[in-house]
Amino acid sequence: MSRTRSADGASVLVERTAGLTAALGAFVMVSTVVFTVTGTMGLHNVLVGALTAILASFHAYRTGEKRSPSIVLAAILALLGIWIAVAPTVAFGVDRQLVLGICGVAGALIAILSIAGVYGSFQTSSTAAASA
Repeated sequence: MSRTRSADGASVLVERTAGLTAALGAFVMVSTVVFTVTGTMGLHNVLVGALTAILASFHAYRTGEKRSPSIVLAAILALLGIWIAVAPTVAFGVDRQLVLGICGVAGALIAILSIAGVYGSFQTSSTAAASA
Protein backbone atom coordinates (compact mmCIF):
# COMPACT_ATOMS: atom_id res chain seq x y z
CA MET A 1 0.00 0.00 0.00
CA SER A 2 2.85 2.40 0.71
CA ARG A 3 4.24 1.76 -2.78
CA THR A 4 0.97 2.95 -4.30
CA ARG A 5 1.03 6.11 -2.20
CA SER A 6 4.59 6.95 -3.23
CA ALA A 7 3.75 6.36 -6.90
CA ASP A 8 0.73 8.64 -6.57
CA GLY A 9 2.85 11.22 -4.76
CA ALA A 10 5.45 11.15 -7.51
CA SER A 11 2.71 11.49 -10.15
CA VAL A 12 1.27 14.47 -8.31
CA LEU A 13 4.76 16.03 -8.19
CA VAL A 14 5.15 15.60 -11.94
CA GLU A 15 1.66 16.91 -12.63
CA ARG A 16 2.10 20.02 -10.50
CA THR A 17 5.56 20.85 -11.81
CA ALA A 18 4.30 20.45 -15.38
CA GLY A 19 1.38 22.76 -14.61
CA LEU A 20 3.68 25.41 -13.17
CA THR A 21 5.96 25.01 -16.18
CA ALA A 22 2.97 25.61 -18.48
CA ALA A 23 2.12 28.78 -16.56
CA LEU A 24 5.71 30.00 -16.87
CA GLY A 25 5.68 29.25 -20.60
CA ALA A 26 2.52 31.33 -20.94
CA PHE A 27 4.22 34.11 -18.95
CA VAL A 28 7.20 34.09 -21.34
CA MET A 29 4.79 34.25 -24.26
CA VAL A 30 2.76 37.14 -22.82
CA SER A 31 5.83 39.02 -21.60
CA THR A 32 6.49 40.11 -25.17
CA VAL A 33 3.35 42.24 -25.18
CA VAL A 34 3.38 43.32 -21.54
CA PHE A 35 7.02 44.40 -21.42
CA THR A 36 7.27 45.46 -25.10
CA VAL A 37 9.94 43.03 -26.17
CA THR A 38 10.42 43.89 -29.83
CA GLY A 39 12.09 42.44 -32.89
CA THR A 40 13.18 38.86 -33.26
CA MET A 41 13.53 38.47 -29.49
CA GLY A 42 9.83 39.20 -29.10
CA LEU A 43 8.91 36.68 -31.78
CA HIS A 44 11.22 34.16 -30.14
CA ASN A 45 9.56 34.63 -26.76
CA VAL A 46 6.08 34.17 -28.24
CA LEU A 47 7.01 30.99 -30.12
CA VAL A 48 9.15 29.35 -27.45
CA GLY A 49 6.75 30.37 -24.66
CA ALA A 50 3.80 28.90 -26.55
CA LEU A 51 5.73 25.70 -27.29
CA THR A 52 6.68 25.38 -23.62
CA ALA A 53 3.11 25.99 -22.46
CA ILE A 54 1.67 23.45 -24.90
CA LEU A 55 4.23 20.73 -24.14
CA ALA A 56 3.95 21.24 -20.38
CA SER A 57 0.14 21.23 -20.54
CA PHE A 58 0.22 17.98 -22.48
CA HIS A 59 2.68 16.53 -19.98
CA ALA A 60 0.42 17.51 -17.05
CA TYR A 61 -2.64 16.10 -18.83
CA ARG A 62 -0.90 12.83 -19.66
CA THR A 63 0.35 12.44 -16.12
CA GLY A 64 -3.04 13.27 -14.59
CA GLU A 65 -5.12 11.05 -16.84
CA LYS A 66 -2.89 8.07 -17.54
CA ARG A 67 -0.58 8.25 -14.49
CA SER A 68 2.34 7.68 -16.85
CA PRO A 69 4.67 10.69 -16.85
CA SER A 70 7.09 11.01 -19.74
CA ILE A 71 10.75 11.45 -18.94
CA VAL A 72 11.37 12.57 -22.52
CA LEU A 73 8.82 15.40 -22.30
CA ALA A 74 10.25 16.55 -18.98
CA ALA A 75 13.78 16.51 -20.43
CA ILE A 76 12.67 18.49 -23.50
CA LEU A 77 11.05 21.05 -21.21
CA ALA A 78 14.26 21.31 -19.18
CA LEU A 79 16.22 21.99 -22.37
CA LEU A 80 13.66 24.60 -23.43
CA GLY A 81 14.03 26.28 -20.04
CA ILE A 82 17.79 26.43 -20.43
CA TRP A 83 17.39 27.83 -23.94
CA ILE A 84 14.94 30.49 -22.75
CA ALA A 85 17.44 31.56 -20.08
CA VAL A 86 20.46 31.86 -22.38
CA ALA A 87 18.88 32.86 -25.72
CA PRO A 88 18.81 36.64 -25.15
CA THR A 89 22.59 36.81 -24.83
CA VAL A 90 23.67 33.88 -26.98
CA ALA A 91 21.37 34.18 -29.99
CA PHE A 92 20.11 37.75 -29.96
CA GLY A 93 22.70 39.87 -28.17
CA VAL A 94 20.07 41.65 -26.10
CA ASP A 95 21.41 44.04 -23.47
CA ARG A 96 18.09 45.26 -22.02
CA GLN A 97 18.11 44.26 -18.34
CA LEU A 98 14.37 43.67 -18.13
CA VAL A 99 14.41 41.15 -20.98
CA LEU A 100 17.48 39.42 -19.56
CA GLY A 101 15.82 39.19 -16.15
CA ILE A 102 12.49 37.89 -17.42
CA CYS A 103 14.04 35.27 -19.67
CA GLY A 104 16.74 34.31 -17.19
CA VAL A 105 14.44 33.83 -14.21
CA ALA A 106 11.61 32.19 -16.17
CA GLY A 107 14.01 29.89 -18.02
CA ALA A 108 15.79 28.87 -14.83
CA LEU A 109 12.48 28.14 -13.08
CA ILE A 110 11.25 26.11 -16.08
CA ALA A 111 14.48 24.09 -16.07
CA ILE A 112 14.34 23.49 -12.30
CA LEU A 113 10.68 22.45 -12.39
CA SER A 114 11.30 20.16 -15.34
CA ILE A 115 14.24 18.51 -13.59
CA ALA A 116 11.96 17.95 -10.60
CA GLY A 117 9.50 16.39 -13.06
CA VAL A 118 12.23 14.07 -14.35
CA TYR A 119 12.96 13.06 -10.75
CA GLY A 120 9.26 12.39 -10.15
CA SER A 121 9.09 10.37 -13.36
CA PHE A 122 12.00 8.22 -12.22
CA GLN A 123 10.31 7.74 -8.84
CA THR A 124 7.05 6.72 -10.51
CA SER A 125 8.73 4.29 -12.91
CA SER A 126 10.93 2.71 -10.21
CA THR A 127 7.95 2.33 -7.85
CA ALA A 128 5.87 0.77 -10.61
CA ALA A 129 8.71 -1.63 -11.44
CA ALA A 130 9.14 -2.58 -7.78
CA SER A 131 5.44 -3.33 -7.32
CA ALA A 132 5.21 -5.45 -10.50
